[in-house]
Amino acid sequence: MSGDDTLTELLTEAVAHSRRHVENGGLPFVGVVVGPDGLVSPPGFNQVRETGDPTAHAETVAIRAVAARHGPSALIGATLLATGEPCSLCYRFAADHGIERVIYAVDQDTAATWGFDYRTRVGRLTPAQRALVGGAEHRPVPGRLDPFATYLRMRGLPSPDTAPSALSKDS
Repeated sequence: MSGDDTLTELLTEAVAHSRRHVENGGLPFVGVVVGPDGLVSPPGFNQVRETGDPTAHAETVAIRAVAARHGPSALIGATLLATGEPCSLCYRFAADHGIERVIYAVDQDTAATWGFDYRTRVGRLTPAQRALVGGAEHRPVPGRLDPFATYLRMRGLPSPDTAPSALSKDS
């Protein structure tokens, strides 16, 4: 299995963690740091509501955990996996800590159609912001929309009109 296949597998696992987090009352965002030496962080969950910390996004939680446990140097050259495309704050935080690549399962425009429109709060991402890290890649893994659909279903909210066709592609 190639390194790229491993990253796809880990992103798919992050999506599964995200769905379980939603089932337990959380938000559908998970971040995982994969170090150049093979280090894989535990999933970082969005904890904004639980902690009241507006910076406790899934990606920053994962990055902070690696830095606390292994030191900040463990982040240099790492890849950040995210179930939802990071916001501009998280791209900046990742870049400031040496993350070289970001791979995400759901882009910010799709997240917005599912009720998570963070583009207006932190601004629509620009190519320059995405370029803060060495590369940003949208990798639409199977099941990527399941956490969003589960979140809406658990709250009795309607899914976007595109949901059935989008979900059928993931099945």
